[in-house]
Parts: sequence; structure tokens; C-alpha cells
Amino acid sequence: MDKYKHYNIALVLYTQGLDYDDRIRKEMLSVMEIYPNVVFKIFAVESKNREEEGVTSYGVPYRIPYLKTRDKYPSATHKLAKAFDFYRSIKKDLKKFDAIWCADIETFLFVLFIRKPILWDLHELPSAFMRGTIQKTLFKCLERKVKVMVHANEPRLEYLKELGMIKHPNKQHVLRNYPQFNEIDSEYDNLYQDFVKWKGEDRCVYLQGLSQLDRAPYETVASVLESPGLKAVVIGGFNDSVLKRLNDTYGVETVKQRVFFTGRIKQKKTPQFIHQCFATMVFYQKEDMNNYYCEPNRLFQNLINGNPVVVGCNPPMKDVVERFDVGIVLKSDGTDLNDNKDGLRMLMTNYDHYKVNLKTAKKSLLWDNQNEEIRVIVNELLS
Repeated sequence: MDKYKHYNIALVLYTQGLDYDDRIRKEMLSVMEIYPNVVFKIFAVESKNREEEGVTSYGVPYRIPYLKTRDKYPSATHKLAKAFDFYRSIKKDLKKFDAIWCADIETFLFVLFIRKPILWDLHELPSAFMRGTIQKTLFKCLERKVKVMVHANEPRLEYLKELGMIKHPNKQHVLRNYPQFNEIDSEYDNLYQDFVKWKGEDRCVYLQGLSQLDRAPYETVASVLESPGLKAVVIGGFNDSVLKRLNDTYGVETVKQRVFFTGRIKQKKTPQFIHQCFATMVFYQKEDMNNYYCEPNRLFQNLINGNPVVVGCNPPMKDVVERFDVGIVLKSDGTDLNDNKDGLRMLMTNYDHYKVNLKTAKKSLLWDNQNEEIRVIVNELLS
């Protein structure tokens, strides 16, 4: 890579919202900090179908193309047609860029058709390419075509190797979804003030990412409700049927008094709530390998902000918690209510021990510790 040359990189992705996609934001900001001669532009599909151009809250220009197929076909159907519509809508824009950064498997058509240096950033396992011989063969073709492939953690990469899907190990890199230190919004809004007033002096468990059933939302919240003296704050969406089940089991007033639901909030506001809590619980059910090998940002974000954790038996989370001795690893995946309660009890019993370990461990769990790996990745992409 020529440090005097100006490089333009197009980042292509599907997202629920650019301001909420924390990993993408961190990747771009880190690259531009390390390499001032590199600039990004985002081309994205968001939840709302519209034509829009602008600049993100973190200073990166973007374009969201209107896709006719998204209005023509119901949600979650005709995915290939919609993907091709996305590709067709922006392919002319991509001609002026030096390289293309493709996020996740939904962007595979760009990997397949674009003749430019490509980085394929797999935030999750490429499940759609793991179902049969034809799909695996296509994945190998895509792997051969890219210059760089990035994975979310080492266990996921090793699993793909075990399946025989990795034929070019020299192209493979890992960027773990560590948080950036002290990324906290300086403005404390009414929602936060309402939460602090509701919490009072009680001990509160931080819970995030419980919108999906495969994250054991019922068992997680129920374990707090069955632990005397504890409250919980739930960040993000929450399933209506699970809430009804909690209300039916424990009573509407009990749930209201001991569980605070924030709804969706911006990433930089989450540390405000973390600092008001004493611990977190993070579970992913073992129903598929993508879940089994998950290590979410909210795990690391709690650790660097000083909160010990209770996690399931998933290998990446287990490795981190046991290596630094900063919490409890359960025998189950979070779906055993009694196991969850025991985990909370054991965490509180040894709480001071975990807090001491976190003082040193959290320095190793920061995004910027991966700057050298990011430097290698970008050099390979633009060389």
C-alpha cells in the first residue's frame, strides 16, 4: 500500500441501522485513523426502503438505494431477487472505488461479480453456504476470488476449516468484536433519568439483545425475578409472547417493579446503563453452530466497564470468562432456569474476586488492541 496515494473504499452491507451497527463503525474509524489517506463510503440496505444519501453520526458518507423488489415482494421472501436488485442499483457507483469491503454473506453477489480487490467480512458463520456440496463449492469459489476474508472469532474460523470450506488459509484473519474504551454519550436523557429513579439503590442486572427467542429471554429474566433483591434492565427489543409469559407467571406488577425495558437505544448510550448495573448475563442457545460460536459485543462491553458476567457454555464466551476469571460459565446454554439462578448466586458469592480480576483483564479486551491486525488486513487488501 502506497501511503501517499489516496484510496477510496466502498463498504456494502445490510443493516438494521447504520448508527446501531457498532462493528462496522469501529472497523471504518480504525482504518481511517491508521491510514489518513483511506476514505470510506457506505452503500447499505436498511429496514426502511427508501432512496437516501447523507453522512452517518460518525462522519462517513452513505447511500441507501430504493429497491423496487422490496416493495414488490413480502419481507423475508425472494431474497436472491432483492440481493440482485441491490447489486444492480449500486454497481455503477462502485466503479470509482479502489476496493470493496463486503459485510456478511448477504453481499455475496458483490463478491461474485465485482472485479476489484474485495474484503469479505463475515460477522457470522456463512450458514447458507454450509448446507450442501453445491453451496460449499460456491463458497470456495468466493473465497478464491477475495483478497481478504475476516472472521468474528477463532472458533468460527476453525469450524469452517473442519468442514473443509477454507482452502486459502493465508487470506484468513480474525477481528473480535471488542468495544472501544469510554465510548459513552455525554448527554443523559429522560429515559436514563427515569431508569435511575426506578432502580433506586437496588442491585440491577444488565440484559441486552433479548429480542430473539434463541437467546433464552424468558429464562434470563425469570432467573433475575427468582433471585431476591435483584432488578434487571433490558436494553433493546423484547418478544411480546415472552413478556406475556413473564407477566402470567410472576404478575404484571412484579415484572413492572423489577424489570425496566428501555427499547432500542443508540450504542453510545449503553455504557450509561451498564455503569448503573453490577453484572450481566449473556446466553445463546445451542440450536445452531452460529449461535454456539457467538461472542457478542455486549459481553465485552460489560467486562471493560467492570461488570462480571454469567455466560453459557458457548466456546468463545467460555474461553474469555475462564481465561481472565471474570465470572461464571454455566454447564448449560442458558435455557436451564435453575442453572441460571445458581450462576447468579455463585457470581454474587465471589463478586469481589471477579471485580479485582477485571481491573487488569479489561485492558486486554479493547478494540484498539487489534490495530496491528487491522493494519495487516488493509495492507493485504490494497497491495
